[in-house]
Amino acid sequence: MSIEIRNVGKRYGDYAALDRIDLDIPEGELVALLGPSGCGKTTLLRIIAGLEQPDSGTVAIHGEDKTAEHVRNRGIGFVFQHYALFRHMTVFENVAFGLRARPRRRRPDPAAIRSKVTQLLDLVQLGWLADRYPDQLSGGQRQRIALARALAVEPRVLLLDEPFGALDANVRKDLRRWLRDLHRNLDVTSVFVTHDQEEAMEVANRVVVMNKGRIEQAGSPSEVYDRPATPFVSRFIGNVNIFRGRARGNDIDLGHWQLPVRPPGGPEPVSAFVRPHDIQLTRSPEPGLPAVEVEHMLPLGALVRLEVRMPQQAGDNPIHVEIPRRDYDALEIDKGGPLFLRVLQGRVFPAAGTA
Repeated sequence: MSIEIRNVGKRYGDYAALDRIDLDIPEGELVALLGPSGCGKTTLLRIIAGLEQPDSGTVAIHGEDKTAEHVRNRGIGFVFQHYALFRHMTVFENVAFGLRARPRRRRPDPAAIRSKVTQLLDLVQLGWLADRYPDQLSGGQRQRIALARALAVEPRVLLLDEPFGALDANVRKDLRRWLRDLHRNLDVTSVFVTHDQEEAMEVANRVVVMNKGRIEQAGSPSEVYDRPATPFVSRFIGNVNIFRGRARGNDIDLGHWQLPVRPPGGPEPVSAFVRPHDIQLTRSPEPGLPAVEVEHMLPLGALVRLEVRMPQQAGDNPIHVEIPRRDYDALEIDKGGPLFLRVLQGRVFPAAGTA
């Protein structure tokens, strides 16, 4: 089921949690609402679910206006960060709860409920835990049971609020892959909230980056990473170096260095955003390449993260560089000697608003 959000606003006193949000979520997509705390992503999710009402605007599901409709009539499955399982019920009873709570005329018979719950527990690979209680499960197992419970009522839309936020790093990674594969098999329109960039980029088909109640950019993970639309997206998605200067022809004049990143227009002040992996280090003293010194090195498996600085950069922030381990070994950085820095590409924005 598709979701269409039009001009949705929500205020709490003087604070604008959502500021005229417009968003289309096509049927079958897995969409991440990504942003810092307080950006409005959870408020938007709760408005889609019907748990909160907007002050303005509409929410339509598959073309039907659901703005004023009660949450129980929207066909929404909701998975909370802290599971919200019933501690006095077994795993089987938790998953069956939504089916048994239906009005009598819509309630399946006991045999159908048992078949459905067994199928769902097999789907989340936890059928062997049907007779246990939530307190006897790990965090990852409880979250999968919460998801099975949400799916039991065959929701038209599945909403997940920081579904892996309460889990440790290794469990989160396993569940990300599991959720991505599960969504591919179920093909249910799904929206999940996260502040974890890696989680959004790994799991979602589409990422919606939010800030201060507004949408900064919506697109595929590669689009928001490689072609950020605003300075905020450049800073928030991944690591970035920021160089401030003035546009001069095809370069940016930093005073001590002509940065070879094409500016968008005239000689106004600009900021260039350069990813650490878009910087190379070389031993060759080519024209235009500044000399740098390595201040810190952090090996990360196949990748090496470096902090380098130009001699004339005293007092400025170091430049962050990420290079493959094989390139690091070939440069023999541990032996010392001159190194030179080459910028491959970057994104340039007017300096105003990029502080």
